[in-house]
Amino acid sequence: MAQQATLPSVDSLLHLIEKMQVTEDDFYFKGSFPTYRRYGRSASFKEDNAVFFTGLIAFTLKELLPDLNAAQRAVCDTIIDRAIQSYAHFRNANGLPTFNFWRVRPPLVFPNSWFLNHFNETQQLPDDLDDTVILWLSMDPPDSLMKWVKILMGQHANGETRWIRNTYRRYRKIPAYSTWFGKKMPIDFDFCVLCNVLYFVHEYQLPLNIHDSASVLLLRQMIEHKEYLKHPGYISPHYGRTSLLLYHTARLLAKFSIPALDTLKPQLLQDARQAYSHAGNWLDSVLLSTAIMRLGGEDTPLPRLDNAGLYHNTTTFFVASFSAILPGTWKKILLNNQLIKYYFSCPAYRCALYLENLVLRKSKTLKTPVDRKEELSLPVNE
Repeated sequence: MAQQATLPSVDSLLHLIEKMQVTEDDFYFKGSFPTYRRYGRSASFKEDNAVFFTGLIAFTLKELLPDLNAAQRAVCDTIIDRAIQSYAHFRNANGLPTFNFWRVRPPLVFPNSWFLNHFNETQQLPDDLDDTVILWLSMDPPDSLMKWVKILMGQHANGETRWIRNTYRRYRKIPAYSTWFGKKMPIDFDFCVLCNVLYFVHEYQLPLNIHDSASVLLLRQMIEHKEYLKHPGYISPHYGRTSLLLYHTARLLAKFSIPALDTLKPQLLQDARQAYSHAGNWLDSVLLSTAIMRLGGEDTPLPRLDNAGLYHNTTTFFVASFSAILPGTWKKILLNNQLIKYYFSCPAYRCALYLENLVLRKSKTLKTPVDRKEELSLPVNE
């Protein structure tokens, strides 16, 4: 369990994040935040200019704005505006309102990887729902554009063109959203991505359809079956740890009332407390502390914010594993194979996560979740 540290001020954290933001185009684009990538069990990190963490930082700061004072909001606005300037390098090259993990003009995969860079054109990843919704959540887009995104999401959902092959058999006919927009990519379910997608749908009050209710149903069944505790890497291959699944669920349910998931809050809170009591690293302690508060629980001690916590910590927030796109049997076999895993980290986002926790505990009262009256039901025969 984390030991209570002397907590820094909100102002100091905001200025630290601002200081980390890139101010001139070079390897990183102006407005972005340096990201680092580690291969398998390697102890070394390489620089990576993916947009993922830049979008997460901007989204996180935007969500904290109501609980900050005028001067703090001004700093956040500056950081967010600069971050948004970098997004154009990652937006779909054909003008669609979707985003890629890496730049698209020209394509680049695994920056600073001499071998993999030979496949920049032939093996470019398609745009994905996670980056797309996170980046749009950090902006103030027009309704018409968000409805367009929603249509594209539905067109790539499970069952629209083909069915998922690499999840538990009881979930294979649930028409939930897939992680990818690309038609050549296998259908892929990810627990955390679905949480982010549902956050996006509710934040912009987009019309609910069968894919939304199916995604809620999928999350509910995964929680009821305790798979976020027993097999987090299998149901969330791009995040992979219980702490991250609890954090994403808590963030969604603290903001929006989703009846089919609200009833699971007591279970989630109990499991978050239990996981927190056994957290063995800096990042999980922060994530689980935030999850507990968002689920209606108590303040919990935070670890110290220092260079050991921020820089090149071996525990990371996001993982790219080639097992995620393999058929079910091979996915299980290779799920923990370090030869096909890349771990991504961003010091500025760790700082933003710490800031988020600090603001929540200082605000004392969390907002009442927004209730969407529309609620679709989807009968599924298991």
